[in-house]
Amino acid sequence: MNSSKTGADTSVDTYMDYLFEVLGLDIREEWRADVKRYFMLSAGMAKVLEAHPLEMTEALAPVFHP
Repeated sequence: MNSSKTGADTSVDTYMDYLFEVLGLDIREEWRADVKRYFMLSAGMAKVLEAHPLEMTEALAPVFHP
């Protein structure tokens, strides 16, 4: 499926290979760097959000109805 499966550089590459396999995604080799960049950006955003946990007393935002 992905030609780099045997040459994963980091744990992120290994995880991406696993996800591509499980989800049945055929990611071209020339796309991998951009996919990895976005994956790392998303992981960074998740760390920021996880650093500020919500208390169970927080009210949920109302649902927007146009």
